[in-house]
Amino acid sequence: MDRPTALLRQLLILELIQAHINRELSRLKAQMRADGLHIIERQDGDMDVRVEFRIGDRYDEAVFMRKMLEAEAANRAKRTGMISR
Repeated sequence: MDRPTALLRQLLILELIQAHINRELSRLKAQMRADGLHIIERQDGDMDVRVEFRIGDRYDEAVFMRKMLEAEAANRAKRTGMISR
């Protein structure tokens, strides 16, 4: 069992990271609005994430491989110390 103070420290750090993520999400959404980028539809599949979007008056779509997104997210979390694997 971890020491209680270690668990409390981890909790406090994760809460601060969550606050940073919330601020970054707000900043990113504001940037999308400023750029005229709107998500029309998002489909989350087992293998990929498909996003139909509009930027200005132009429509397009993008497909992101789920494994690549998960790997990048895990890598970023590992570099920041959020996860230890």
